[in-house]
Amino acid sequence: MKRIVASAFVVFALSATPAHASTFKCQQWMPMAMRVGFKKSDLKDLDRIMYRESRCAPGAKHYNKRNGKVWSTDKGLMQVNDYSWVTYLRNLKIIKSSEDLLHPETNLRAAKALYDYSVKRGYNRWHQWRTFGGGSYAK
Repeated sequence: MKRIVASAFVVFALSATPAHASTFKCQQWMPMAMRVGFKKSDLKDLDRIMYRESRCAPGAKHYNKRNGKVWSTDKGLMQVNDYSWVTYLRNLKIIKSSEDLLHPETNLRAAKALYDYSVKRGYNRWHQWRTFGGGSYAK
């Protein structure tokens, strides 16, 4: 009897999990993304980009080099570039310094601001995360 009850509980627990939750690689960050303003319809693309950019790691950093010297750093979950966006994000009072981009919620707020910036200017909403060569956004 115990074995049957335990099996039934496992089946119930698995079926109670939302079907879409298992498709997100960075699912732990999706509730926070919605809190900072992303819509449910954005989550699939957001998840793909986040996974591609940082593998869901809030402390991820990528150093961009020119002539062998670091000139900028992409930071956090969404790899927001400090050189390109630090002044804009400071003016919006989202960050005080580029190191703030290593905090998950701040990084997602910054990403939402860049998303809104793109939409306001008529670009693809994921314009800031396009890849060179193929023009791909969320792949």
